Amino acid sequence: MWLIGLLALLTLGYAGLIIHLKKGWDTLPKYIPDPPSSPLPFVTVLIPARNEEDNIGVLLDALSKQTYPQEKMEVIVVDDHSSDRTAFIAQSYPFVKLIELKDDCLNSYKKRAIEKGIEQATAPFIVCTDADCMPGPEWLETVGGYYQQKKCAFIAAPVLLENNSSVLGRFQTLDFLVMQGITAAGIQQQSIYMANGANMSYPKKVFESVGGYKDSKQLASGDDFFLLHKIQKEYPSQIHFIKSENAIIRTLAQLTWSEFFQQRIRWASKSSQYDNQPLKLVLLLVGIYNLSLLVVFASSIVCPQLLLLALASILIKSLIEWPFVQPVARFFKVPITGYQFLLFQPLHIIYIPITGILSFQKKYVWKGRKVR
Repeated sequence: MWLIGLLALLTLGYAGLIIHLKKGWDTLPKYIPDPPSSPLPFVTVLIPARNEEDNIGVLLDALSKQTYPQEKMEVIVVDDHSSDRTAFIAQSYPFVKLIELKDDCLNSYKKRAIEKGIEQATAPFIVCTDADCMPGPEWLETVGGYYQQKKCAFIAAPVLLENNSSVLGRFQTLDFLVMQGITAAGIQQQSIYMANGANMSYPKKVFESVGGYKDSKQLASGDDFFLLHKIQKEYPSQIHFIKSENAIIRTLAQLTWSEFFQQRIRWASKSSQYDNQPLKLVLLLVGIYNLSLLVVFASSIVCPQLLLLALASILIKSLIEWPFVQPVARFFKVPITGYQFLLFQPLHIIYIPITGILSFQKKYVWKGRKVR
């Protein structure tokens, strides 16, 4: 009986959270560019890269085809000790400034790569992406125009995971889509601050004024979260999310379950260091709620009368989430039916507690490195 009561209480809390997030997404207006009243800003596109010979050329080709004026942009690739042809390929593009990271940075290689890039950036506005990403032709024009219009201290922008239509791929796309919805809604409501390093931007002077990554170099991950949280403290009303299809960056989903779990463990490993209390409470609620559902399912194996409760819980969870997921999926043009969404629920219930628990080890493998 106590398990049912606890589950009911957690379900009510979770429903309140999703209703709150849906309101944030619905009230976030789509970005409609104003006619330019002043010249577009000079921007630096900053790309940290490690062993990305299969992807870096695709990204640089896309950057060469941007609608943004070429004379208004510079592209910096910071090669992070690649053992393949990443640096050679980047250097073959005449508009690319290549920086080779020589430092031994312990865990924080990507952060150091970004710092090195910003040190040598000549533009006042930094636009960050990853080497395995693919922007549309109007991406930079949208981001630069938004900054010109809003004069933000930090811009988070949408990221879409593309997949190979496998079960794993489709699950990742859906899971990541939900995270993007939470990111946009949280920023709109000035409560939950999240971002993704594949598509974020900020003025160079803002990065310098908050001390960059000075306080988080002991962690390999978090080049997006920790910087955003520092900027939010100094510029609380100048954090924005661009709700525009033209601002979407596409990146590839992980190909194996092992890579997927390593990625999610890497993301979760930094959560204990967050000082944004609403975000920590949300992560705690989501983790405990999914863990309680997993416990109900496991208990139903030895106590079959709980099976009906377990199945009902999946249905209730789906009904709570679907009104939020549906409009976010429409924005990203991801086709998903309510039936498919329901079928993915067991995977979600299993992976959330597992990655949360494994993240306490503070160890994972990423980009061929064992880090902690």
